[in-house]
Amino acid sequence: ALQKSGIISYFQPIVDNKTKQVVKYESLVRLVNEYGEVWAPWKFFFISKKGRYYTQITQRVVENSFKALYETQAGITINLSALDIEEHTMREHLLELVKEHASRAHRITFELLEDENVKEFEIIKRFIQYVKAMGVSIAIDDFGSGYSNFERLLDYEPDIIKIDGSLVKNIATDDYSISIVKLVVNFAKEHGIKTVAEFVENETIYNILYDLGVDYSQGYYFGKPEPLPKK
Repeated sequence: ALQKSGIISYFQPIVDNKTKQVVKYESLVRLVNEYGEVWAPWKFFFISKKGRYYTQITQRVVENSFKALYETQAGITINLSALDIEEHTMREHLLELVKEHASRAHRITFELLEDENVKEFEIIKRFIQYVKAMGVSIAIDDFGSGYSNFERLLDYEPDIIKIDGSLVKNIATDDYSISIVKLVVNFAKEHGIKTVAEFVENETIYNILYDLGVDYSQGYYFGKPEPLPKK
C-alpha cells in the first residue's frame, strides 16, 4: 500500500453547533488493498506498528492532509501521538511541512492523543509552542475519560478540547456523562478553549450538546468519513 499510494485520507466534517456549517475536516487514515477495498485503521494499524511501518503511514497521512488545504477552504485536523512528536525524523518532517505551507498553517489543527506514557514532555512543549507561533491550532483528543490530567492539559496550551466519544454517545441516557461534559465545557470556557464533541449520532445528542454550550460537533449525524468534497 505504501509503494502503490494505497495509504489515503478520508475526511469527516466538524460543524459549528450554532450555524451547522462545516468548519473543519478531520483527516482519518485508510488503506486501499490490492482488491480496491478500503480498510479502516483497526484492520492494519496494529500490524503496522509491529512491522515498523507506523511512522511511514503517519508521514503519508500528514502529507495527504497538508495537500487537502488546497482542495478546501475549511480547516484540516491531523491526529498525532506523543510518539510521533518525540520521534526526531517525524518531528522534523512536521515542522518542514508547517514551514512549507506557512500561508495556510492557520487552517491546520494538530490533534494530540492524551498519553500518560509521554517520555519527552519538554520536546513536545517546544514543538507545540513553535507550531502555535506559526498559526497552527492544538487540540487534545478524547478528553474526559481515562487519563484526563487537567494540569497536563494546560501545559499543552490547547486551543480545542475534543470530548471523549464514550461520554457523548450516552449523553441522552446517562446523567454521569452529562455531568462530565458540563465540567469539561465549563473548564474550557474559563480558559478560552473551544470544545468539540465526537460521536454525535443523532439530533437528540446534538440538541443536548448545543444546550450545554459545546462549540462544535463531529459524528454520523453530520457526515461519515469519506473522500474530501471538491470545492
